[in-house]
Amino acid sequence: MALKTAESAPSPEAREEIIAEVAWNALEIDPDLAREAFLLLSADHPQKILLIQHFAMRLAEQNPDEALAWADTLGSEPEIAATKGQIALVLAETDPQRAANLLSESGIVGHEFDVAVVQVLQRWAAQSAPDAAAWAISFPPGPARTAGISLIVSQWAKTDAAATFTWMRALQDGPVRKEAVLAMEKALLQQPQDVREAWLQHADSQTRSELEEQRGPAMKEIGDNVPQPLSWNGNSAAPPETAEEETR
Repeated sequence: MALKTAESAPSPEAREEIIAEVAWNALEIDPDLAREAFLLLSADHPQKILLIQHFAMRLAEQNPDEALAWADTLGSEPEIAATKGQIALVLAETDPQRAANLLSESGIVGHEFDVAVVQVLQRWAAQSAPDAAAWAISFPPGPARTAGISLIVSQWAKTDAAATFTWMRALQDGPVRKEAVLAMEKALLQQPQDVREAWLQHADSQTRSELEEQRGPAMKEIGDNVPQPLSWNGNSAAPPETAEEETR
């Protein structure tokens, strides 16, 4: 009945609003009606994208293969890409490698891809940091690679600093290595002094030197999010002339 009302809407915009409202209201109680409604929305309409992502998430939680097959029936590449990105996030909970492969093949670009990558990597790094890292460094230069490397390094170092530094030393690609070193320096600066010292026991002299070079850029990125070291009087931050020395 509500969809019939949309036919007499005074404008195309009003029609879209009515259909979108029907779809949202029906998502939980009548999925078939919701699907019928959002398929009536114009291709790539923002509300349509949101609706099909939500529907895909629910479907993927029950049957990922069915959700993927359904995604391929959608009407445009942006809709298919956005839907597969949402399915990838569901898959990441149990099969992050499959989720990563899906994202790589999805055609998603821009901010939406960057966000999805970081969320998948966060789950994958918790299960297998080396595999997650290998995927992250395969990206072309850009926000997704930078954010992915930063996330992996910070998570991995907390569970196995020695392995993280071993991985960093093996990096041959100059720009990738620089991003990894910057990520490690940011992670180090945000740890208490005793943790920093423990992590740095696994760094060779070359890596320590590279970390020093990245301290300025790292400080600019993390701002005030640096634990203050115990001072010379044991109660407050060190005086300005020694604070920089005590950050490591």
